[in-house]
Amino acid sequence: MTEKQYEEALYALGVKNVTSNVQSKNGTTAFKLPTGQTVTEHKTGYIRRTLYTGYGKNKSCYQLNPTYPSDYQVVAQDGKLYTYKGKKRTMIMNRKQRLKKIFLYTIKKVNNG
Repeated sequence: MTEKQYEEALYALGVKNVTSNVQSKNGTTAFKLPTGQTVTEHKTGYIRRTLYTGYGKNKSCYQLNPTYPSDYQVVAQDGKLYTYKGKKRTMIMNRKQRLKKIFLYTIKKVNNG
């Protein structure tokens, strides 16, 4: 499928494009799912589910990008080197692939609530 076809498929599922002017200038597209959730895709490769609390002024987001294990190293204030295992996000740089991920996420949420 092409980008346009993914967008049309999202609209057919009841998704609405709620992108603001500022988001559009920044290369971000915001979608409101039929479940009430807002999902954004960013040209930086991120896909996020945004939650608004209160009157839309406070928001938090959850990353929807896949993760992979990663090793970290840090030199702490005591001068010692510490290593630990963590996770990093896989950036999805292709917009078509980000739309596909949102499409599949929407189908899952619409079917499972």
